[in-house]
Amino acid sequence: MAILYIVATPIGNLKDITLRALETLAKVDIVAAEDTRVAQKLLGVHAITTTVLSYHQHNTEKRDPELLSALQQGKSIALITDAGTPLVSDPGHSIVSLCRQNHIDVVPIPGACAAVTALCVNDFNITRYFFEGFLPSKQSARIQRLQEVYSYPQAIIFYEAKHRIQAMLQDLQTVCGSERRIMVARELTKIHEQIVSGSIVEMIKHFAESSIPCKGEFVVILEGASKDAQTDAEVEKMRHLFEQLAAVMSHKDVVMLACELSDLPKNALYEIASEYY
Repeated sequence: MAILYIVATPIGNLKDITLRALETLAKVDIVAAEDTRVAQKLLGVHAITTTVLSYHQHNTEKRDPELLSALQQGKSIALITDAGTPLVSDPGHSIVSLCRQNHIDVVPIPGACAAVTALCVNDFNITRYFFEGFLPSKQSARIQRLQEVYSYPQAIIFYEAKHRIQAMLQDLQTVCGSERRIMVARELTKIHEQIVSGSIVEMIKHFAESSIPCKGEFVVILEGASKDAQTDAEVEKMRHLFEQLAAVMSHKDVVMLACELSDLPKNALYEIASEYY
């Protein structure tokens, strides 16, 4: 039966796989895997001999038509990533979209996910969160993105690689200040698992002293912005608006526009706008 299964696999500990996932991987015709070597290791542990085909961000244009053709011939396919749940900062959206367009069933097989694993051991009392995933690799783009999200009231979940984690923390300090709380989770479910929380400046110190080594894979959770931080961010946003429009709009008109775009009090907006008139 033609079904595309989206199968979650372990993020480290090979025992963290569900019985349903193993059953699915054994019964499908093809396993489409981000890295066939990683997939073969997992399948080999469980004596699964299903044919494995490479499927990653660099070959989706070639593979998508091939997988769609196989599905249209009645074959079933399991899509897996190197670790965790596919499509969460991993390829797969294009083949899922093709399946939807062609009325082919897409069935999720839930399981491990690094973001949720880190979230469930945080100490921020998080009720809402925003998943950001990987930030841009270039510093200028990374800082720009952080400036867009740092004032969110929700906790923000990031993924980061070992060669960028220290630069990312320095950029967090630049944008958020030193005292904002974060949690860093390293090598979740693996032998060297490490989970540390504290202020941004404390975390930078941990890395500088190598009490947190730059090894493995990282999940970083940034505590949601306080009301004061949200207000400060909104003030800066309005300052930018007034700076851009001061030359083409009157003081009154630009404040009226700001009232439509911002929750700040009208008198506060008038005061901020007066800096530019």
